[in-house]
Amino acid sequence: MAHDQGGVSRAPVLPPADVPEIQRGNYFTVPGDDPVLDYLATRWEDVERPAMWEAARLSQATYIYRETSIGRAIVAKFYSVKTGDSAEKHARREFEMIRQARAAGLADGGTRAIQPWAVWRGVLFLEYVDGLTLEDAIAVRRSRPGRLSVNLSQVAALLATLHSNGARPETPADFEAAAAYAREVLEDLSQYGVIQDDPITREGLLHSIDWWADRPEMQDFAPTLIHGDATTSNFIFPGDGGVVAVDWERLETADPAADLGRLMAEVLHSVTQHGGSASEGTSFVQYLTDVYRRALPGAWDVETFLERACFYQASSMLRIARNGWVSRLDRTALIARALALLARRGD
Repeated sequence: MAHDQGGVSRAPVLPPADVPEIQRGNYFTVPGDDPVLDYLATRWEDVERPAMWEAARLSQATYIYRETSIGRAIVAKFYSVKTGDSAEKHARREFEMIRQARAAGLADGGTRAIQPWAVWRGVLFLEYVDGLTLEDAIAVRRSRPGRLSVNLSQVAALLATLHSNGARPETPADFEAAAAYAREVLEDLSQYGVIQDDPITREGLLHSIDWWADRPEMQDFAPTLIHGDATTSNFIFPGDGGVVAVDWERLETADPAADLGRLMAEVLHSVTQHGGSASEGTSFVQYLTDVYRRALPGAWDVETFLERACFYQASSMLRIARNGWVSRLDRTALIARALALLARRGD
């Protein structure tokens, strides 16, 4: 349970009542008894209560609150939706994770982590950044020639900054955790997914994962801070330029190649989901890899790094294939691409 000052136990706050599917993406009037409004009024002294507040749903757990008279807005992430009575602990953890990322060179300028504002009763308050996500940029790439390459360069620079400045040489390298996760995803696909009745594909993937895990080179890395969820929805491009990374709850000290590999898989999948071919997606992935590679410190063993990124790309493709909202045809294609990447075996 969260506690207010004075030791009074207070339950984590729940988000506003959900809106019908057709209204999502629009603002709606926030009820006057919403506890978040009272909290914001105490923090924003120039906003008096009562005032006209509206909100918009970004996800099941995340909402924008906007005061209409001055247009000030803030994002509220309700951990109660995800973690119940442990909401306060998890909200504070992400708050601290963001502070770590910002301390690793992502606090200022056009390439940065989002600004955390406060934690209260299991709600993490964050600055509101108005802009397109990388997913959006991929979707509209043909009406904005040249912009996607710029956006990919910005994301590559952000990750390279985090990985370079967030080095944790005292932490032992541990590739087995990544291999174990890949096996876990494969097991899910084997029991409930598109290869449920395909033991040959399962055995082929499992054999390849084990082969990669046994390679000594896969342990040859210096752990760094990593974003941990480098997907196309977690990078925002504000209208005035730059890139802001959001959703830091999975930040950890691990192999930096994991961030690049996941993003490679996500970009390829997103391009094919938004009217592109695998060939077009591969071209953008190669561009992303080349830009990231140029931004790395000269002392890094880039070739070994990119080999590990290949493994993480394959693992992330299997992860995407686990999602039920992806069509069966696309999930099958993802598994086939993952198998092809793993079968390269360092060649």
